[in-house]
Formats: sequence, structure tokens, C-alpha cells
Amino acid sequence: MDEDKYFSCSSSEEFESTGDSLNSSISDHEPLEDKLLKVFPNNPRFLTLVHINAQSIPAHYSDLLTSFSTGVVDCILVSETWLKPSLPSTSYSIPGYRLFRNDRTGQGGGGVGIYLRSSIPASVVSTSISLTTGSLEYLFLELVLHHKKLLLGVLYCPSDKINYFAELEDILESFVPKYNHIIYMGDLNTCLLKNDARAQALNDLTSAANLHILPLNSPTHYFPNSRPSLIDIISVSQPELSVSHGQMTAPFSHHDLIYLAYKVRPPKVRGKILLQRNFKHMDLERLREDVNSIDWSALMSLNNINSMVDSLTAELIRLYDKHAPVRPVRMKHIPAPWLSPEIKRYMAKRDKAKSKNKKHPSVENFDAYKKLRNVCNRLCRDAKRRYIHSTIQDLCQAQVWRFLRSIGVGKATETYQNYVDLNALNCHFTTSPITLDSHTKTSTLTFLSNLATPDLPPFVFKSVSVDEIKKCIRSISTKSIGSDNLSLDMILPVLEDIAPVVTHIINFSFTRNVFPSQWKKAFVIPLPKTSNPTSLTQYRPISILPILSKVIESLAHNQLYSYLTHNNLLCSYQSGFRSSHSTVGALLNITEDIRGAMDSTKLTAMVLLDFSSAFNSVDLDILIATLRAVNISSTVLDWFHSYLFGRQQCVKTNDVASDWLDLTAGVPQGGVISPLLFSIFINNISKVISSPFHLYADDLQIYRHFGLTELHECIVALNSDLDEVQSWANSFGLIVNPNKSQCIIIGSSRLRCKIDWNSIPQLKFTGVAIPYSNRVKNLGLIMDCNMTWVAHINEVSKRMHHTFHSLKRLQYFLPFNTKIMLAQSLLLPILDYADVCYLDVTEEQLNKLERLQNLAIRFIFGLRKYDHISNFRAQLKWLPIRLRRDMHILSFLFKILNDPNSPSYLRSRFQILPTPSRTRRPCVTTMLDIPKSNTKFRLQSFSVYGASLWNKLPRDIQLSPSFDTFKKKLKQHFLTQSNP
Repeated sequence: MDEDKYFSCSSSEEFESTGDSLNSSISDHEPLEDKLLKVFPNNPRFLTLVHINAQSIPAHYSDLLTSFSTGVVDCILVSETWLKPSLPSTSYSIPGYRLFRNDRTGQGGGGVGIYLRSSIPASVVSTSISLTTGSLEYLFLELVLHHKKLLLGVLYCPSDKINYFAELEDILESFVPKYNHIIYMGDLNTCLLKNDARAQALNDLTSAANLHILPLNSPTHYFPNSRPSLIDIISVSQPELSVSHGQMTAPFSHHDLIYLAYKVRPPKVRGKILLQRNFKHMDLERLREDVNSIDWSALMSLNNINSMVDSLTAELIRLYDKHAPVRPVRMKHIPAPWLSPEIKRYMAKRDKAKSKNKKHPSVENFDAYKKLRNVCNRLCRDAKRRYIHSTIQDLCQAQVWRFLRSIGVGKATETYQNYVDLNALNCHFTTSPITLDSHTKTSTLTFLSNLATPDLPPFVFKSVSVDEIKKCIRSISTKSIGSDNLSLDMILPVLEDIAPVVTHIINFSFTRNVFPSQWKKAFVIPLPKTSNPTSLTQYRPISILPILSKVIESLAHNQLYSYLTHNNLLCSYQSGFRSSHSTVGALLNITEDIRGAMDSTKLTAMVLLDFSSAFNSVDLDILIATLRAVNISSTVLDWFHSYLFGRQQCVKTNDVASDWLDLTAGVPQGGVISPLLFSIFINNISKVISSPFHLYADDLQIYRHFGLTELHECIVALNSDLDEVQSWANSFGLIVNPNKSQCIIIGSSRLRCKIDWNSIPQLKFTGVAIPYSNRVKNLGLIMDCNMTWVAHINEVSKRMHHTFHSLKRLQYFLPFNTKIMLAQSLLLPILDYADVCYLDVTEEQLNKLERLQNLAIRFIFGLRKYDHISNFRAQLKWLPIRLRRDMHILSFLFKILNDPNSPSYLRSRFQILPTPSRTRRPCVTTMLDIPKSNTKFRLQSFSVYGASLWNKLPRDIQLSPSFDTFKKKLKQHFLTQSNP
């Protein structure tokens, strides 16, 4: 049928919706899914929509799954979702749909959402900011339907006292002129059965926008002891395109479900089909026989690495096409596996009882309905618990995590939104944020070429052995399939047979200084940074490289990293991507310096700089020149040139891919060696900074200690450093964003109150003043101007409760051991992060941290708020919070003292006392010198408090041969103290 003709209709008077006749054939006793099948014709040319005031999606999730499992509805609009930001969308997903949400954030209740069929392209165009119950809540999407755009909205007004009309009028004035097709549905708490001012205002507003409210025949809201009202509406721009509309009883809500079939053609629904190999039923013996029969001599004799890789890949693909051929697998979605026929029968009885009470309200009928409703809820809970227990019990830990993520536990992996232009997205990903002009680039290259190289033998690659190759491959954990169509599951079964071949290829690469072209092609998966991305900048690229490229990169990384660290070629205050270095170590160094200054009656001015898209901005020619400056041999430079240049990527989502584009800048995203290359690239910045600083990847912080009389000199010195950093960044092609940079002056409140904040000089970057803050977020630790930790502990509490709330809904469904795993993986890391950096907490703060740990214990055992905790904590063999923190301090200190790769800036803070001269027998001293302190600031520092704790430990614990042994003995030591 011609598309334009399809949408044509001479006038609204000539079209009559068939909703009334359809309604007459619907019985309230029927299940909702059966009623939907009746009202919506099986016609792919109609867009089908419903709206329901759910009165809490979490409470009625099972009903939603059952009601919409038939898949006849394209758009499910929901008001009163009662979702919170802490609840991931995967927890309440409906198979075949994706959920767009606008949660109320200020208090409970409210919220709107749209379950949209996954095949319909859509983007968010407008959302309300809903903090309280005093405003209109809405969500508008733009749908693309056969090259025609439709504006779809869901609205909710929390009260009939709220005057939302002006706000709604502004929204409609903004969007109505842009769309030919507009549909919005919702609960506006304005009864259209009344002839009052609110109803008149809504009708006038709708008419003024050239929209039409479709008539419904009866009230849509029934509540015990109140008058029924018609407050749920359907508004459209072209009523003549309404094929049918109406209402029906919803078993889980006091509101009727309202529905609409609209005469526009939605995209065809296609089942999701994956191409997979079945490795489980593969005959390994026959596979081994076939791989042993392959003659690899022809490959070994080739003189071109690309031909070698092509030959290896082709042989492996041919081998697995025979033993585990690729087969299409249709993905099946079981809406709720725990919903048995028995439960559905009880749901039908419940719905019938509700319908009876609706028609003939009485105490007896309402009690009968409540009894059946409670039975249904109990049956659903018990069935879901049994299903989860039976599913988890036979799974390994990785499979358990995969299952838990599928039901909304942990950090969900958001999928792409299929309306995105993948070619435009790929172009965005491959475009460098900055392009150096030729003069600046030439000047930088000349500067680097004139640098004196270290007086060391140049770095060269060493040949690798077959055992190294096998060890490296076995250490890989990713299951992703790269552009060569090989996966780890295809390598491991034949590893013993192909390891010599892979070794030959990698050694050929190292000796001939060439990187295989096939291993430079990456698939990019776009992950949204926000739940409803509206621009290309709100996507994050995740690169998937061929599995064997990770092997050669890992081996190259290990050799280069060993050379750099052995010869101390990386700045000691650069902590990113280095063994035994961490954000906690970097923070500890900074906080110890600040406490030392406070102990000397000084303040600290600190500026934290934000590099924008640093990894993607690296100029490749300058990177090669930087490698040359650290004495990388010319042959290895040729290898890196081959590795870095000529790379390509395409954006891929399911079975759709963009065109391939060249990468001209940036270290390869997803590359094993890329972080180390960036560390080398940015290492030179340390030579232009005169003040103390710390660098972690692309996070740079510069600080300076000063007395009150030295404030101006301090700011001048820091501004000088900032000018040098700006000059360096301009020369090397990196961008610092001054608007995202922060600065703070830290010290005792007694000293800070003496600063004249009106006359204090400004810290500036590129001429832009960086405002002084009272607190800054530094590598995940919130530092305030007095080092009181109030803000950080409040943030820890907020995140703990946020995570606890997302887990609590499954508290009674998960096995005991699984709950322990979740608490240790998701709750306690929030509590423990960087706790060695803030030892100077008050008793009140320590009690607050104790209560947060108790939160995890309550989750595991299902305890109530005022239940006693001590016995349950002992059962878990957990420590009270004070001893837990002491254990972390001593564990961190053990690593500093015993790990040869630990940061020198931390090792230098601890001195082992010399052996007493009067001792009668030789022994190894384990006692640490305790630094002197003038104030409580230094007394509660890691170096003083940690050394004091260490010296109190039994000698056999101090002399533990390994970290695992030390940790085990230490925990037993503290458990004995806490439970004598």
C-alpha cells in the first residue's frame, strides 16, 4: 500500500474509532493478556499502545510480565513506576522491550516510564525534573516509523491540587509544530467527567495545541470509599488514525488500562538470532586428530607475517567449521520462569474476585479479593525463590555473576540504542579531539630528538618461548570474538598443537619489526554513559581486538615494562598502570604530605587538573619520538610504528556494523600495551613541574605547602607550574579543561580562618580562574579543606545505602552463600576504599562506619533494623570496624615493606630500627621507627599510627613468608581480640 495514501483521511468526522464495539466483547473475568489479544488486531500496520498507572512496578512486576508476555503491544506507557535510580532497568525488564525511565529522585513514589518494543528506533527528547510530588512528571520520546517521526509521551500529575497546565502548554508549544503524529497518555488527576475548571482548562489547552482527547465511556480510576473518576487520558494529533481505543480492568491497579491502536506502521518485529558455535558437544579426540594432521611447514616457510596470520586463522576456522560449525540460535525469552500454571490459575481467580468487587462493592467481596491477592503474592515469592536457588546452586562463580546481572544485580551492561547512526558514531569515535598544527608538531619533534637518551643499552625485544606463549594465552579471560572470528574457546582446546605456530609468528614479528594487519582491526561496542543518551558524546567505545593480538601485546608489554622499571625511566610519582601501584597508594602519599604540613603549622594549596580525552589525543609521531627518547632501539621503534599506524575500527551492534574507518591518533583503545604507552607519553610532564605533584594516568595534581606569610609566593609558584603544564600540553597535543579542574587550600581551621579570601590571588589555567573549593573529589576520595572526612563518609553512606537498596529486593530469594558473595563484592568495597587514608575519624564517624558494615550483615541474614549484630558478625568471621580498618592498615604496610615493586614514595616513609648492639644472639629486627609528631594531625597519620600498630604485632606475624600467610595470621589474631 502506498505510504502517503495509508496516512490519508479526509476528515476527523468521517472516521469513527471502533473502540466501543471491541470493548463490548471483553469480559472483566478474562486475564489481561487475553483481553489485549482481543482488542489489538494481528495487523503489523498498526502501532499498539497502552497506559497503566502501575502503582509500583517493583510490587507488580510479575503481573506486568504475565500481562505483556504475548508481545501484541508496541508501547507500554507507565505512570507511578515507583522506580529509584538505585534500581537497574534489568531488574524490571520485559523481554522484547527496552525501558526508558524518568524516576522521581527527591522522594518515593511517582516516576514515569515507557517499555518500547526493541525494534522501534527511539530517542529521548524531553524529561521533567521530578524531585517532589509538587510538579508534573513526564517523558517524551521521538519514534522513527518508516521514515516518519512520532512524538510519544507519558505524563503523571501526582495530585488534583497541582496546576500543571502552563507547564504542559509550554511543552506542547515546543513540540507540536515539529511532528505530524503526536500521542501522549497518562494520569493527569483531572476528572473529565466533571464540568469543572480543571477539566475545562485541560480541554482548552488540548484544543489550542490542535490535539484531541479520545473519549472513554466510563471512569478509569476506582478506589475504595471514593467516587470513581476518569483521570487517565489518551491525546492524539490525528484522531482519524485511531483504529481502536478504550479501557479494561487491570488486576494489579486501581486504574483501568487504557489502550490505543494507531494507524501508523511500526517496524517489523524480528526475532533475535545469534550465530554461535556449540563447543560443549564437540568431540575433542577427533578435533585433536585433525589438528595433528595439519602440516604447518608451509606456514613456517612464509616470509610475510600477514600471510602467516591468514593461514593460521583459515586453518582454525576450517577446523571448527567441521567440529563445531556456526549455527543460528534463536534467543528465547521466558518472561518469568517461576510463573507456573498453578500461579496463573490463582491470578485468574484473583482477577475475577477484583472484578466482582468492582461491580458489587462490599466488605465480603473486598476481603475475598485481598485473600486471593495475598495468596498470589506468596506463591510468586516462593516460586521465584525456588527458581533462583535451583539455578544458582550448580553454577560456577562466573556463571552466578552472569545470572545475577541478568536479574539486575551489580552494574548492568547497557545495550546500545538502535536509532544511532553507526557511521556517524564511528566517525565521532575516530575523530581526534585536537590536531596539532605543523609548526608546533615540528617544534615538539625537534625538542624530543635533541633530548639526551639514558646511558643504557637500548631496549630490544627478546625471543619468546613456547611455554611463555601458553602461559600468556591461559591468563586471558575475555570471551569476546574479534574481527578474525576467533575466540579463546577456539584456541584453548588446540593450544598444545598450535602454540609452536603462534610462537613462530610472534618471534617473526619481533625480529622483522612488523605487526600483523589483521590484528589491528577492532570491533567497537558503543555503551551509553547515561540511561537515555541523546548525543554521540554520551557513548563510550569499548574495543574488541583479535584474541591473539592480546598475546603479542602482553609479551611486548612485559618486556618493555621490565626495562622501564629496572632502569627507573618512569617518574616515581607516576602511579597509573604500574605493578603494586594503586589509587590508594597515590592518595596515601598526598594525604601524608598534607598531614606533615599541618603538623608543621602549614597549609597546602592543591590544584587538580582534568585532561580531556587524553588517550584519544595522543599524536602518534610524537609518541614514537618519545619512545626514542627513552632509548628504545630503532628496530623496536619500527615495530611500534607498525603497531600504531594503519589501524581500523568499525562500530558493531548485534548484526549491524558501520563502515571501517582509519584511526589516525590515540593509543589503541582496548590494547594491552596502550596504557603503558600513554604513561611513557605523559612522563615528560614531570620535568616541567617544580612543585610536589602526583600523576595517576591522566589525573594530575600539583600542590605546595606554605605558611600564612607565604600565601602569595605559593600561588605565584603554582601559577608558574600551571603555565608550564599548559605550554607542555599545547606542544604535545593534550587538552586540559580548566572548567573541570579544581583547587583547594587545606589546613587547620585555625589557620584557614586567618586567610583574607577577598584578596587571595587566583589560580589560573589558560587565563581562566579556577575557583577555590571547600572540598574536592580526588581519585574517588572526597577531601575537605580541614581533613575532617565528613563529606567522604556521607558519600560512602549514600553509596552503601544505594547499593543495599538495589540488593534488598532479592534479599529473601538468594542463597546464603550468594548473599555473602554479593556483600563482599558490592557493599564492603565501598566501605573499605581508601580507608587507610583517613584514620583521623571521630568516634561518631567510626560508629557510622560500623552501622554501614552492619547494613551488609543485615542483608546477609535478613535482620531487622534493631536486631543485635555481634553474634552474626562473629558467625561470618568479620571484624568490628575499628579492627577491620587496623587490619587494612597492617596489610597495606606489609606490602610496602615486603613488595620490591611497592612505590618508593611510600617505602621511604618507614625505617626499620637497627638491631640492638647488646643482643646475645643474632636476629632479624622487625620493629619500625615511629616518626615524631607535634600535633594530632601527624599522630593519626598512616606512617605514625601504622608503625605503632606494626610494632605491637607478634613477631611471627611480622615475619610471615607471604602476604596470604600474613593476612590469615593477622585476621586470626584480631578475631581472638574481638571474640576472646
